[in-house]
Amino acid sequence: MKTSLIAAMAFAAACAVAPAANASLVLTAGNIGGVTDQNVLFQNVTGDNTTSLTTDTNSSPANRVTFTSNEALTGTSSSGQARIFDTAGNGFNLLGWSMANSSLGFLANVFNINDLTATLANITVVTNLQTVTFSNQAISTNGNNFFTLQSAGGEIIQSVSIAAVNGLFSDVRQERLGDITAITAVPEPTTWAMMVLGFAGVGFMAYRRRSNGAALRIV
Repeated sequence: MKTSLIAAMAFAAACAVAPAANASLVLTAGNIGGVTDQNVLFQNVTGDNTTSLTTDTNSSPANRVTFTSNEALTGTSSSGQARIFDTAGNGFNLLGWSMANSSLGFLANVFNINDLTATLANITVVTNLQTVTFSNQAISTNGNNFFTLQSAGGEIIQSVSIAAVNGLFSDVRQERLGDITAITAVPEPTTWAMMVLGFAGVGFMAYRRRSNGAALRIV
């Protein structure tokens, strides 16, 4: 009986170290309507002409979104929404964005890359569960390049970044976010294992007490 209990405890702990993942991310070339509910505006800007620029969404109260790059950034309004570009105006190869409040994330993102000379881009997404890079996404130099990013299974997007594989981007515009929400902490695998072992240990001690009590009654 004890051997079986110990074996069951070990099996449970092993399973807990690598829990099954059911979250997913989907990146689609194009603008999928209806998945976002907040537009990023160019207003109440802080950090203009620096490598970290923060601006508002059109919600009430406004949420704040921070753009970062290896180049100094500035922007303007385009169709009522933010257009973010490098201060020098000669193109950039790296740009990322996230909520200014690090405890918040989002479930959907639409953005439009206005290209300069790049033909391929890597798009990296950091969530509360994983980091995923969508490599070598085709970029057209002849017009807009809309992308729609969506998450499922409880996965919350913390940041998105675009990096030119070759060439440069001109700007990123028409940023839209969907379902801004608090980021849920996910226990590390070792934490899961310790929790299971702790519960199993309590159960084992209770079993020992019951066994000892039974033996005393027999004597």
